[in-house]
Amino acid sequence: MPNESLSAGARIDLGIDDLVALVETSRELAGDVHLPRLLRRILSQATRLTDSPDASVLLLDESRSCLYFADALGEFAPVLLQQWGRNGSQGVPLIGSKAGQVFTSMTSVIVDAVPDDPNHFKGTDRATTAVTQSMVCVPLVVPNHASGQPRALGVIQLLNKRSGNYNLRDRTLLERFADQAAVAIDNARLVSDLYASKGLYVGEDDPTDPRDLLTRPAWSEVLSVLIADMRGFTQLCQVIGRPERTQALLNQFLGMLVDAVIAHRGVVNKFLGDGLLAFFRGRESGRAAVGCAYAMLRSFDEMKQAWDRESNVKLRFLDLGIGISTEDVILGAVGGERVWDFTAIGTGVNLAAHLMENARNGRRLLVDKITFHAARPIVQRFEGPEEFELRKPGQTVAHPYERYLLYEPNEIAPADPAPAPAGVRLFISYSHQDKAWRDLLRTHLQPYVTSGSIEVWDDKSIEAGTEWKKSIDEAIDKAAAALFLVSPNLLASRFVREEELVPLVQRARAREVKLFWLPISASSYEETEFATLQAALNPAMPLDQLTQPQQHERLVELCRIIKSSFAPRPS
Repeated sequence: MPNESLSAGARIDLGIDDLVALVETSRELAGDVHLPRLLRRILSQATRLTDSPDASVLLLDESRSCLYFADALGEFAPVLLQQWGRNGSQGVPLIGSKAGQVFTSMTSVIVDAVPDDPNHFKGTDRATTAVTQSMVCVPLVVPNHASGQPRALGVIQLLNKRSGNYNLRDRTLLERFADQAAVAIDNARLVSDLYASKGLYVGEDDPTDPRDLLTRPAWSEVLSVLIADMRGFTQLCQVIGRPERTQALLNQFLGMLVDAVIAHRGVVNKFLGDGLLAFFRGRESGRAAVGCAYAMLRSFDEMKQAWDRESNVKLRFLDLGIGISTEDVILGAVGGERVWDFTAIGTGVNLAAHLMENARNGRRLLVDKITFHAARPIVQRFEGPEEFELRKPGQTVAHPYERYLLYEPNEIAPADPAPAPAGVRLFISYSHQDKAWRDLLRTHLQPYVTSGSIEVWDDKSIEAGTEWKKSIDEAIDKAAAALFLVSPNLLASRFVREEELVPLVQRARAREVKLFWLPISASSYEETEFATLQAALNPAMPLDQLTQPQQHERLVELCRIIKSSFAPRPS
């Protein structure tokens, strides 16, 4: 049977050398707030103090209710960190393991003849093919200032002492050392949270020291910017009604995004309402960003299914849109002496935002050209390239770019709409009071119609003597894309809302048709289904607020967007 005969309450007086060693280690730990480096220092000191070849710090994973290896030293440390680390697939249970026992009871243990201990968690031994002969495990405990009660962060575990079994001196010395280490870890996490509030959140095992980034002058760097946004959140709030439930779902969603970024070595920069901005550094930034986006899409689909099971209302309107750009941006802290943020500035951020805004209606992940080629080894299905222009409101000069639509590897790419008869490719919906705008649009579409690139249908196409409602229904059923000319007149039309918008939205959700809408006048579109649909142009700048030359520029851009929606899918 294992020997645990040393009483948990037994202590010995430490010698002068031990006390000096504790003072020296306390000085080293107190000055380091970078958690990865701090953990390595803790383990190095613990192995030196106890003459142990193998050491690990296990911390609590609250989301999974288990412990994970935050860092480890020894021959099998890489296996432990990969399988039982922060992002590993397995965790050390709180019940059925010595580490869990020490964490839960906040009482240290010494165990000899570990293989014979029925409570020893043997999963790690099986994975590493190593045999743990002896062990000392002590809790990492800090005071809870709110409740006054102690709070456990995790444990320090030392294995297989070189000079015999662990003794009372080892445990007492390690307990005093663990008191210092726990405070240092807690402080490092607090500093990390403060950095995060300033726009610089990295994972606990990320080698990046935030202080190195915050203290240097602004600099240029090529990196990948990822912006993700939930579609339909406003409608979700209306469905839920209860603010506390809405907050819980939003926290769950944003937490999922953060976990994906950290798992792919990204930096969480800021929350954007119901979305997030992150960036990825290094030579593999584009590939890491796309891998992160794939993980976000998978997790969101699982989350959405769980939410749907808890609601009587079908949550089909919810989706996730992601844009990624790889560009040279400016990084640095901006603001005043006391109030500042760490952020990225430049075309790359604007481009990622543009791609995210256009990632709608089944087009969930859009990336620029550099990102696409960087991530090509992990991209299985895609569409593109599509050419588009990045232009701010009021700009007369726009630069052409290319974008690609990526499908998550396990996602079945939607089939193209079936070939439509002549004259029924693009369905245009409008109010008769806005007939002049429809005529101007058709004038711009005419070169595409002549070349055969686009086929147009609106109620002007209804032949005399035919049943007009039946003609409209048939056109809706056969349309490959639909465009709404949105104005207060159109929003006030019950016929458009019930007979055209509803069936087209249903087909769009089944990925049978692509929907666009063109803002021609300021309107309350936010209160309608159009808030969740893709606007072909910026709703903040409707056509009637532009000069005539600007109107023509926007309609030329719109025609290009419509044509690109019919681009052949690559094989």
